[in-house]
Amino acid sequence: MGLRVRCGSMSNFSFSVDIIDGRKLIVKPIGSLDFHTVGVLKQAIYPLCVSEEVVDVVFDYEKVDYSDSSAFGLLLKLSRTIDGEVTVINAKPSLKRIFQMAGFDTIFFKGNRDHDFIA
Repeated sequence: MGLRVRCGSMSNFSFSVDIIDGRKLIVKPIGSLDFHTVGVLKQAIYPLCVSEEVVDVVFDYEKVDYSDSSAFGLLLKLSRTIDGEVTVINAKPSLKRIFQMAGFDTIFFKGNRDHDFIA
C-alpha cells in the first residue's frame, strides 16, 4: 500500500502517514492538533512532500479531538507548497464547525464523500 510512519513523542498525540503511489499522502493524527503537536507533524510531513513528489495530502481527522489555528496554518502552508490539494476528511461536527467559522471549510472540505479521497 505505501510507507507507514508512526511517531508518538507527545503523550496525547501520535500520527501515521501513508504514501500511496508515491503521490498521495494520507495523514492520520490522533489526539490534539495544537501549537506543540503541529510542529512535530510538520517536521515529518514536509520532507515527504518534497522528496516523494507528493501531489495530494489528505488529513483524516477521525481521531482528532481538538484543532487550533496552528493546524490551520499547517494546512494552508501545505496547500501552497504542493501542486495538488490538501483535504480534510472524517472531521467531527464540532471541528467542521470551527473550519466553517474560520472560512476554511470551502478550502479543505471539497464537498465529496470522505471515502472518495482514499483510493
